[in-house]
Amino acid sequence: MTLIPDAYYHDPGAVLKDVKMSDPDLIISSSCTEIYDSAFLYSKNTLQSFTFQENPQLTKIGSNAFYSCASLTKIDLSKCSLLQTISTRAFYQCKSVKSLLLPDGLQEILSVAFLGIQISTLTIPSSVKTIGESAFGDISTLLSITFNEGSQLLELTKNAFYKTSLLEFTVPESVNSINGMFINAVITMKKIKVHQNNQYFESDGNAVYTKNFSKIVAFAANSTTSYVINSKVQIIGNATFMRARLSSITIPPSVTVIQSYAFYETINLKEINLPPNITEIPEAWFFNSGLTSITIPDNVTSIESLAFASCNSLTTIVLPEGLEYIGGGAFPSNKNIKIVFPEASSVQLDDQMLIISKDKTYISMCLNSSAISITIPSSVKTIKQRAFMSAKQLTTVICDGTSEVEVIENYAFYLCEQLTSIPSFPKLKQIGEYAFSKTKINSAISFSPYLEKIGQYCFYLAQSISRITFSSTTTALYFNDFCFSGCTSLSSIDLHDCTCNIYFRKNVFSDCSSLSMFNVNDKIKSFDSCCFMNSGLETINFANSYTSFDTLPSMFLKGCTNIEEIIIPTNIEIIGNECFSETSISYISIPDSVTTLSTQCFSGCSQLDHVDISSTSGLTTIMGSIFEGCTSLSYISDFRSSKFVCVNSTIYDVGFSQVYIHAPGCKDRYISFDSRLVTVSEGAFINSRYIELVVFVENSVRIIGRRSFESCIRLEHISIPSSVVSIGSDAFIHCDSLRCGVLFQNKTQPFIELLVSSGLPKSSLRLCSVFSCAVRNCNTFSISFSLFTVFILM
Repeated sequence: MTLIPDAYYHDPGAVLKDVKMSDPDLIISSSCTEIYDSAFLYSKNTLQSFTFQENPQLTKIGSNAFYSCASLTKIDLSKCSLLQTISTRAFYQCKSVKSLLLPDGLQEILSVAFLGIQISTLTIPSSVKTIGESAFGDISTLLSITFNEGSQLLELTKNAFYKTSLLEFTVPESVNSINGMFINAVITMKKIKVHQNNQYFESDGNAVYTKNFSKIVAFAANSTTSYVINSKVQIIGNATFMRARLSSITIPPSVTVIQSYAFYETINLKEINLPPNITEIPEAWFFNSGLTSITIPDNVTSIESLAFASCNSLTTIVLPEGLEYIGGGAFPSNKNIKIVFPEASSVQLDDQMLIISKDKTYISMCLNSSAISITIPSSVKTIKQRAFMSAKQLTTVICDGTSEVEVIENYAFYLCEQLTSIPSFPKLKQIGEYAFSKTKINSAISFSPYLEKIGQYCFYLAQSISRITFSSTTTALYFNDFCFSGCTSLSSIDLHDCTCNIYFRKNVFSDCSSLSMFNVNDKIKSFDSCCFMNSGLETINFANSYTSFDTLPSMFLKGCTNIEEIIIPTNIEIIGNECFSETSISYISIPDSVTTLSTQCFSGCSQLDHVDISSTSGLTTIMGSIFEGCTSLSYISDFRSSKFVCVNSTIYDVGFSQVYIHAPGCKDRYISFDSRLVTVSEGAFINSRYIELVVFVENSVRIIGRRSFESCIRLEHISIPSSVVSIGSDAFIHCDSLRCGVLFQNKTQPFIELLVSSGLPKSSLRLCSVFSCAVRNCNTFSISFSLFTVFILM
């Protein structure tokens, strides 16, 4: 087991961040109060176990802290008596974990915290009040859950135990709210019970009801094939019978409300008699069920989106007289299905097999999955979600006049992979998620001046769009995540006529390989991470070298290999993680405004040769590995800020107690440090291929960080004084010329083992013919721990 060095703790010493250690078994300090977001992201492929020093003070595990640590086999938090919160995705997809121990005192387990681990049993401490959505989802090995007596859990949330293999479940004593989807896809469950002290719910072994039996809220999917709902029930709750193996169910006439997803994927249920007094068929009510025919009661006025979608055995639907509304994709897309529309209905089926409102203001769906061309009436204002999703042969959409369409909802034309032509929508305000994803629209698109929002993945992988033009005059225009990602023919983006504020979310133009230029003007108020990642950008221009925001986000231009020059705006304060990594820049100037260089912000810029940082720099934070992989970097200008100083292309803190970065292409062969130096930061000299000799004077350096001298291929000699107490993993790995000549004072066996574990070959610890641990004359120089020439002036 390896104790995580102090260098990874912040604020001060209490928050564990950005652990970059390849050691498989790690010990976390007892003084650590928080494991920060994504703390082990860079160790996720090597971490096998972790433990704590005695009396740990840990109170919080942050989001993504151990995200996808695929080799982690056990999570033991039982000693962490002060731990209160395990955050979102904290142990997400740690697929090798087979044991989980939670501490008494824990209060919150947030969404998807343990999704995908592989435990078979689980004990929830009585102190836990919150279990978030999908917190223990997708654990197919989980057979049983025990809630300790006195459980304070208040709610069973959506997908909390999704896709587990539970056989029984007991609703804990304090639970007062149940979402029926909490056991979504638990098709193994034979019995569901309620704790005897629970004041809110009752159970008959098959289902859970509210205490007065007015509502049924949950059902054990594998408990029985035939079920009669209690005659007092008025409400069937959300997802109550979701994926149940029922072939027969009796609903009493007392029921007036049936909520969304109630009979979702009840594939064995062929027929059902609906109660007469319901007024709405909610969203995804019978999605992908086995129904063959259905008669909708007379009091129903609306059928919501996806209500009977994917019910591929459904041949007949009888609609009621008073029906006023049908949501998008409500029925299976099948032109042979028989739908009976009463004369008085506000919805009709037109001669194109479009389900459309009588006033022709909205289209619910197209039943003709083989349609090649569709004409949209000009009066249509809304195209509902999934309306044309099944029209796989659709190539052309036209309008019979000037279109009034204002809203195109989610998935409206998703997977219409032959669609090449759409009309102009001059009044369009919103486009939903995935609306045109994977289409083949092959023309330039000029968007409406009323446009306010483009949903996430809206045009994702629409690979034939060549040009997009925007002229929004609204208050704001939002480009949501991935909305144009993968549009490989997109070569031009014109925002010139927009008068509104513009906001770009994540990955908006990532993988747009034909996009060569982008202009950033003062209307653009923010970019989120990965906005142009792996695009074809050659030039990005910032108007007047100034922006309306102060942060260039993580991975903003990562992988834009055509970019050779970047001028950073003069008001930027933070350059995010991997912001410019893997670009082809050869020179960069860091403005005085920049205070933070985040982790790996220039990593992999293999052609970067020269970095200018002003002598009046405002730098206060330099995170790890900012120039990792910048093997050509030979020069970093001298500068001094309030926190840092650079001398001879090497950056230190102002007191010269810590060295952060050395330009790896700098041609200095000899490096020596005086007694002020205490810490060599992680990766400080990585890939410094010209260094041959490194000297630390006695009673100086204490910590040599992880990967600090990795791949210093010409390094032949190094002195390591007795003051050194910590050497990080791989500190000297791939130092191929270091075959002997390591001068070290501490001869104890544990220290020798530490040297070897840092990547030093055992042969390097032996005397060389021209270099020894004693004072001796060499061919070109004399060396002693007390007599050194300082090659780096500090």
